[in-house]
Amino acid sequence: MISYTYFSQAIVQIDTQQVIRHELLLRMWDAERNEWRLPDNFEITVKMQIKLLKRALKRLTVKNVNINLTPAQFADVNTATQLVDFVATQPDLEQLTVELTAAPTLEQVQTIGAQYHAGGIKIAIDDVGSDIDDYDLVEQLIPYVDGIKFALENMRALGLMDGLEDNIAKWSNLAKKHNTSFTFEGIESFADLQLAKKFDVDQAQGFYFSRPAEPAK
Repeated sequence: MISYTYFSQAIVQIDTQQVIRHELLLRMWDAERNEWRLPDNFEITVKMQIKLLKRALKRLTVKNVNINLTPAQFADVNTATQLVDFVATQPDLEQLTVELTAAPTLEQVQTIGAQYHAGGIKIAIDDVGSDIDDYDLVEQLIPYVDGIKFALENMRALGLMDGLEDNIAKWSNLAKKHNTSFTFEGIESFADLQLAKKFDVDQAQGFYFSRPAEPAK
């Protein structure tokens, strides 16, 4: 039987570096290597997601958390229903946000997205500018979501550093235009932090602040 857990990585308010929420990152146990690692398949059941959420929330002081959903998970009515029911029974949970690892269709975000919102769950589009680089599609979706995230580490990995500031400005301006949150991921140095501040980014995460780790027991 495969064992899973959520690691957490802090998301901070840049000006104070105060932790305001955590992204929960799925990991699986590798018995051969005796360590937690990225899973081979992220399509775990919503029952397992809720079990891991409960475990993580018990160990976190700031109970404002993000989890990642694949396109199939986000579009599944049962997943939405059970997550909404879970939120309704967790008085200590400040906020649950689902991060979409691939862009949904406009129809999905208008319909299933409305179910998440009705249950108090926020929606964020992850990795704009890299994994999700269709600006026109995101511009269609953004009125129906609560935030977008720009991953600097993806730009490094993909060799997309040329024209980086123009790319950041494009997505930052889109977020401002629609009055939605813009989170800067992958901050690894003071220079990265200054780059984020240049574009008035107020929320950030990355190794500069903390590395993903299993929540303390």
